Parts: sequence; structure tokens; C-alpha cells
Amino acid sequence: MSEKRARVGLSRGENRRQNVYNALELVRADVESRVAEQVMLKPNFLSGKNQLASSHADAMRGAIDFLLSTPKPPTEILIAEAGNEDYPGQAWDVFGYHALDAEYPVSIRLVDLHRETNWVETPILLNDGSETIARMPKTVLDCPCTISVAIPKTHDVCVVTLALKNMIMGTIHKPDRVKMHGFPNHASRVLPDEARILNINLIRLSRFLAPDVALIDGTWGLQGDGPGGEDGFPFGVAAASTDVFAADAVMTKAMGFEPLEMGLLQYGHQLGLGVADLAEIDVRGTRLADVVRSFKPHQSTALQMQWQMAEAERLLA
Repeated sequence: MSEKRARVGLSRGENRRQNVYNALELVRADVESRVAEQVMLKPNFLSGKNQLASSHADAMRGAIDFLLSTPKPPTEILIAEAGNEDYPGQAWDVFGYHALDAEYPVSIRLVDLHRETNWVETPILLNDGSETIARMPKTVLDCPCTISVAIPKTHDVCVVTLALKNMIMGTIHKPDRVKMHGFPNHASRVLPDEARILNINLIRLSRFLAPDVALIDGTWGLQGDGPGGEDGFPFGVAAASTDVFAADAVMTKAMGFEPLEMGLLQYGHQLGLGVADLAEIDVRGTRLADVVRSFKPHQSTALQMQWQMAEAERLLA
């Protein structure tokens, strides 16, 4: 029997707030060890108006309920994101986030990371073999406890997008995001090249931006030509772990895909950055086999699956 090297709480239910809380409760001791005076929740605002593709305020409520139940709860909670919006603050307005501060006896501050002024640069790879830089926000890097609150969605480059990718791509400087794909602009992106480069670059940045806690709100799933589509359906699961690779692996399987066939998870597991082999993960709560669904894949998934690179070991060193 394989040694269990990571724990993931897997909860099943229709009430989003309670389900998120329950997933965290299943790994309470692990999460409590990460909670600090300041905690940052990182939602996913792929859109400022498409709720299916964006984190629901009730997922934040479930997380905040749990944080305030810990022996040493935070004194400040940041909800920080650099989303895709028609105007600054649109997502806060449309999705009802302004109500949160008045509901809790703790300071809750909404932070627009587009307004970040202090950036830390790190090298990333371009498709032609050269390097450029990606800028990471000091607000995130300096926070003592970060929680990525993601949504299970199919993707146009990485097959699925979950807690680790949410944390990285939603916080770095927006002009640098397309370069993470290996190209200078969206018009020049091409598969499978960008799948090969993006997985490498995500692993590079994961060494700095991997969240302390991964929380995936699968009350609804988004399938097909995501990550910003509208082909959603009630999924009714939530997962939590202090190992973001493990949480993403469990949810990847729940979506009907094999975790170690995903470039990001295979690289992370291979490098010892986290655990993505299901045989080495203690799934607590709901049986994983009981929630597995077959998400409709993106139409370009066959090309996305060609993420392997002969030079990967050198490029990831």
C-alpha cells in the first residue's frame, strides 16, 4: 500500500457555504497550522459579470466562517484579485462582495491587485527559447497565509484550471499573463506550443506563489470550451488541502481526467513540489469514486495533451 503523503478534504452537498466549510473541516488540523493574523482569500474573477466562471461570495463566507472558528483567527482578511472586468471593482459590485465586511467581526478588505505598485520579477520562458520576466505582487508574496478559492473548469491550454493556476495567473501583472503562454500577444498563441510553455512557466512561479491552502468550490462545474463559457452544471463537491497539487489532483479526477496526465500536476509531483499521485493522497470525507463525473472537455484538448517537452528537466531546474 502506498504511503499517504497528503490529505484532501472532499465534501459533497448542495449548500455552497456549508460545503466549503465542511471541506476545510475535514482537514482542520492542517489548515489551522497555516492560519496567520492576516489571511488572503484569492477568488477567481475570470469575468466581472459571468457568475458561472467567477467565485461566488458564499464560497468566501464558507471560508471566513471556518477561519473565525479556529483557535487563533485572523485579525484581517484580504480578498485579493486582479480579474477581467469592464471597469475596476465590477466583480465586487456584481457578485455582492461589498456586503461581506459588515457581516463579520473582523476586518475584511477588498484588494484590487491591478493597483499593485510593488512587483517582484522572476524569469519565464518564451516559445522561441528566450526568457522574459513575469511580475509578482508583493501584496501576495508578503501575506503570511494565502488561500486560493478556485472553481473546477475545463481550460483551453491546461485541460483543467484549478487552485494552483488560479493563484498564479490571477495575481501576476496582467500584461505578463499572455507571456506565460510563451507568446507576446494572444493573436500569436498556438497549440500545442503554448501548452508546453505554460505548464513549465506555471511550475516556475509555483515556487513563489503556491497557496498555503487550496480550496475548490465545485458547487457548480464549468465544462466544454472554458474557462469562460456558460456550460455549467450542478456538481456539488468541494475540496480543501494544504497541498495545492493534491487538491487539484483530486478535483481533476472528480472531473473525469487523470491527474498525472496533466502537465502541471505531473511536473509538480515529479519535482517534489506536491503530491499528485492519487495513491499517495488520503481523501477524507466523501469517497472520490462517488463524485467522479465526465466533464465535457475543451474542443482542443487533444492538442493540449501534447504538453511534454524533451528539455523540461533543464527548463524546470
